Amino acid sequence: MFDDSNDGGIQFYQQVQQQEQEMSRSNPTDNMPHPCARWIEWDGSNGEFRYYDKSKKENVSLGNAMTFILLDQLATIKGWHDASESGIFSNEIRDITQDALVVKSFKGGTLAEGNYKAIRDRIIAHGGHFTANLYVAIKIDDALALGSIQFKGAALSAWMEFSKAHRADLYKKAVRCKGFNEGKKGKIVFRTPIFGIAELGEESDAKANELDKTLQEFLTSYFGRTRVQQVARPPADAPLDDAPNTRNPFDDMPDDLPWQDDVTDSIPF
Repeated sequence: MFDDSNDGGIQFYQQVQQQEQEMSRSNPTDNMPHPCARWIEWDGSNGEFRYYDKSKKENVSLGNAMTFILLDQLATIKGWHDASESGIFSNEIRDITQDALVVKSFKGGTLAEGNYKAIRDRIIAHGGHFTANLYVAIKIDDALALGSIQFKGAALSAWMEFSKAHRADLYKKAVRCKGFNEGKKGKIVFRTPIFGIAELGEESDAKANELDKTLQEFLTSYFGRTRVQQVARPPADAPLDDAPNTRNPFDDMPDDLPWQDDVTDSIPF
């Protein structure tokens, strides 16, 4: 018999209920692993793409040249929370004007919750920054695989400008990055990727569509959860599976540029 006088037991029971509300024996969606094979971020300080190798516990540079096939675009919050000395993360959303964010730090709990514009100042004060999460098909070990490329700051502004200019081709062709543009604001030197459109072969296009089907199956499960459930566990791109409080190496790099007030006015998703 369950002892309802045990507060600790009640709390544990509530946590289990929250985790299991979305699943059943025939619908074990909670066990669906994230299909993304690699999480990549643009390093605006060095002008290169890089990812964190969990097994080696180090950053791996991919240079400044990359070709990817855009599958979907979402938004999230990333950063570093000084007060709790831990990383900041949030749920992923599609519509920044309508969808609510739950922003947390690994050791500091919930920092803000609500529509982005309503909680923007709190997010920035805590050390968070708006991040575009592009789900893409990229070549890994000579085969197309599902990956994520994340942009913030000046790199995000460059992506926004490019995507607006090439909206008709974004989901029909590939995107090729080669080199970077360098700028300076005050003492801050920043580098932004140079984007271009590349033709896409039928075989690669077909494979990208297959990867997108896998991605959308996962996202259907993800968006079927409550926001609390979406942030109940560390995000898939946390540096170490067994140490979620470890600082994300990407957060050692400051924003490429100070935040621009109008940066979200024309975000293409």
